[in-house]
Amino acid sequence: MDCKIFGSKVLKGNLLVYIKSCNTCVLKVLSFILFFFLPVMSFAGSVTSSDDTKLSLYGSIKQYFVWGNGNYAEGYPANTAIRKSDLTTFNSYMGSTKLGLDIESDKISANIESDFEGDKNTLILLKAYFAYKLSDNLKLLIGQDEPLGELNTFSDNYYAMPGFDKTRPEGVSQIRLEGNFDLGSISLTPAIAIENVYPYMFRDEEQEEKNISVKMPGIGAKLALEFPFLQQKARIYGFFETQKVYFQNSESHWPYIYGIGVQLPIKMVTLQSEFLYGKGSTHYVGLIEAINKLGMETEVPRGYTDNLNARRLRAYNIEANIALNDAWGIYGGFDKVNFMNELHNANIQSADGKFIGISFNLTKSTTLKLEYDNFKTQFYCPKHDELKSATANQVFLSAQYNF
Repeated sequence: MDCKIFGSKVLKGNLLVYIKSCNTCVLKVLSFILFFFLPVMSFAGSVTSSDDTKLSLYGSIKQYFVWGNGNYAEGYPANTAIRKSDLTTFNSYMGSTKLGLDIESDKISANIESDFEGDKNTLILLKAYFAYKLSDNLKLLIGQDEPLGELNTFSDNYYAMPGFDKTRPEGVSQIRLEGNFDLGSISLTPAIAIENVYPYMFRDEEQEEKNISVKMPGIGAKLALEFPFLQQKARIYGFFETQKVYFQNSESHWPYIYGIGVQLPIKMVTLQSEFLYGKGSTHYVGLIEAINKLGMETEVPRGYTDNLNARRLRAYNIEANIALNDAWGIYGGFDKVNFMNELHNANIQSADGKFIGISFNLTKSTTLKLEYDNFKTQFYCPKHDELKSATANQVFLSAQYNF
């Protein structure tokens, strides 16, 4: 049976198409065509079938032009600095361009999202999950989605700020129960999940060196609270994630990370701050290693030493975003991460970043940003038995079109 389209209309810039009847195979083909060809057009599309299943296409095209000095890394510049590197480099990047598909029905919602952050900008799967509505307040999610932890920053830098850079673009496999409870003027959003989170905690090199394996998924929990604040909505949240890992298939450890944060709107200004603490999870905060002209590079500390002692980390940020009017905005902040023990070699001791940027909405769906970042990295030099520091500067322009 062929699909019969019997009506369409535009809602908030999106095309909504009503389908009278369509068998499953044809609907899949139609969805495939819409997914890959509608982004070429100037609108995102929604298709609604006769059983009220709605397919919504969305995405963004994003281009970076970036200059870095003192933070050279292959490809996009790092968010750490290294000494004896006065090399200035230029690069461009658009791997964060995204394509997504939302599916909604009476009881089931689903999402598939990809971007081009794979090797040589190949398409990779970021999210693929479905959620079953258990009640008006509860739903059960199964699939690959973002971990429960949050790393929030206003910086538009692709690698974000030290301490608050997501270590990998892909989500994690999980089963998550989450709720949304309206308590009058207050909204409470709890969530608990079993999730495979350890790849966020350990670099690939450390996983290979220690032959890290797991026998069970990890555990994550988060609680977020929205409440009235100066006639607007403020948000506070806290989360905890851990997973039992085995080194060389024998000795077991429980690396963990927890964080608390707040987001406060004050008229045209939005303030946000977050604090993180972790044990054995140094990779979670997303530092990128820089290289100098001599081939030397910064080294992000391993989560566990050769003696299998867990290293600890602490990170925090304080940031602001100011909407000057409907078109213009400015933003900036300070972010820092410290590693706190077992640092008796050339490992990074601490890294911080300061940033300031300006944004301009060219249209309702197109945004231009210009940002300046300054990075400072401290590391221990065993040769001289002292701390040394390095600084780096970065300027970039980004252009993003959402559809």
